[in-house]
Amino acid sequence: MDIDRAMKNPPSVFATPEALSESTKLTAQQKRAVLLQWKDQLQQLQAADDEGMHQNAAAAGRTDDLLARVTSVLSRIDADLKRASNSG
Repeated sequence: MDIDRAMKNPPSVFATPEALSESTKLTAQQKRAVLLQWKDQLQQLQAADDEGMHQNAAAAGRTDDLLARVTSVLSRIDADLKRASNSG
């Protein structure tokens, strides 16, 4: 697994945010970093959509759905990391 490639283009390595979450090849911190990058990229796409640079409503809907899923997985990982740091 190429972490540099995952950081630059998360969907080129992971089909879904859930697949990233289930990966055994990354630490929780690495998963968090990739998800933050993915979230940032999706937010940039949303901003472009909002500015009228992208007119395809179906694509915008997919971006919104994927962003929600990335955010959900990220929240779960953050909660796991917080629990781990509190128990140690």
